[in-house]
Amino acid sequence: MIILDLKNNLAAQDMIRIVMREKNLSPKEAIEFSINREIHQKILKEGYASIALDLWGHDDPEREWNVLDDPIFELNLDKLQERLIEDIAEKEDVDTETTVCYFLIFTMDFLGYHI
Repeated sequence: MIILDLKNNLAAQDMIRIVMREKNLSPKEAIEFSINREIHQKILKEGYASIALDLWGHDDPEREWNVLDDPIFELNLDKLQERLIEDIAEKEDVDTETTVCYFLIFTMDFLGYHI
């Protein structure tokens, strides 16, 4: 189980809300949807996850970001998802929250959003 506290991460909350809307998912399901092998490979191949994450929303700086009512999650991920998170965290030398954000930012790309 992973505890994810995104209270201070408005970009992550905004991306989760977009996935929720696009895929008709709950916040927790939106996060879980983003953590998959395809996105994992894209993070590794592209190599610019940290830059993309820092630039999230730059194409519309006046837009008000969507936030979650409760941005704290207990995620019960399957073994594959746990391994994918651990692998990215290790290779990118980032914490779990940042790793999940990397999955989210590339999910935005997958959904056709400008990153």
